[in-house]
Amino acid sequence: MEPAYETESKTETQAAAGARRAPWSGRAPGPVDHSASPADRSVPAREKILDATAACIRRRGVERTSISAVATIAGVSRPTVYAYFDTREALVSAALGRLGAQIAERVAVTARGRATTAGEFAVEALVAVRREFRAEPALRPIMGIGPAWDATDALSVEALAIARPIIAPVVDYDPRLERHLDEIVETIVRWLLSLLMYDSSRTASEPVLRDYLRRAVVPVIESMAAAGG
Repeated sequence: MEPAYETESKTETQAAAGARRAPWSGRAPGPVDHSASPADRSVPAREKILDATAACIRRRGVERTSISAVATIAGVSRPTVYAYFDTREALVSAALGRLGAQIAERVAVTARGRATTAGEFAVEALVAVRREFRAEPALRPIMGIGPAWDATDALSVEALAIARPIIAPVVDYDPRLERHLDEIVETIVRWLLSLLMYDSSRTASEPVLRDYLRRAVVPVIESMAAAGG
């Protein structure tokens, strides 16, 4: 017999009421509830729940994404969701982290395919990440961008941790950049925020944006490499 979950958690109630929340907690998913059936703990079920969470974030935003809403979209019971994620924060964190990892993989492939230097990789990564974030609204909370945007969220430890694997391959082009990687990650996140928040003639198209970033970004990366030599 499934345990009863007749009321939303305190966290979900606050979220539904529109309480201000950080975009995501960065907390790892909670332990699996081994009282659930083996079928409920299967990988496909977990993936279905994470897909449903991403869909819910797209439709309702992070603040209004609840365990109940995710269970409805996934077509599973609330106890099934709780078998994988013991809190709403863990669920949202896992879904956004998964999306971030998917982005990192795609961006790395795209940027490596066009870049021959560290500076070019940084430019291509920025162009590709901007494209990904514009195409996928569920990703925007990773950067702290939303109705109640707070610039401190965008440069949080969690947000920088998402960005780091996307930018880290820059070191493969020039090992001298290793000592500056944290600074490069933060700098590129700052550039990305500007590109996501504001448009101008320099962002009118990707070719125009790419030329602009080559003038603005490449000299910075080259100067860091020279300083690290």
